[in-house]
Formats: sequence, structure tokens, C-alpha cells
Amino acid sequence: MKTWLNVAEAAEYAGVSRDTIYTACERREIRQARLGGRRAIRLRAEWIDAWLERHAVDVLERPDSREVDSVSARREVTS
Repeated sequence: MKTWLNVAEAAEYAGVSRDTIYTACERREIRQARLGGRRAIRLRAEWIDAWLERHAVDVLERPDSREVDSVSARREVTS
């Protein structure tokens, strides 16, 4: 794999859209390197992995909608 990824390659690597990568860069959620002032953005796979890990925590903390439905159904049955 290449050391430095452009935005399109980073998006493909992360499985998200280019706009998502640009937005994360604008919000300073993901580490980036800029070449030629503000023109070209380059990212490393490790930086993308770290960004994904930080956001994966949110998914793990939210209950699955199927789990919520089954808990609600059990409460209704026992009430």
C-alpha cells in the first residue's frame, strides 16, 4: 500500500465518500497533511484507522434497534 493517500484513495480505504473525508478534515477530526498550501490533502492509513476507531465507539454504545424492540416486547408481555 502507498504511504500517502489522496482523498479519493482514503475514502475508498475507509469505505466512505470523498465528501465524508473532506468534512472530517475540515472539522479537524482526522489528521492530514496539506501540500502546496491548501491545495492537496494527503492522509496516512494509520490516521484513517485512528479516526474510524474513534467513531466506532459511538456505534458500540448505541443499542441495536432489534435489541430495543425485543426488550420492549418482553416488557409488554410481562406487564
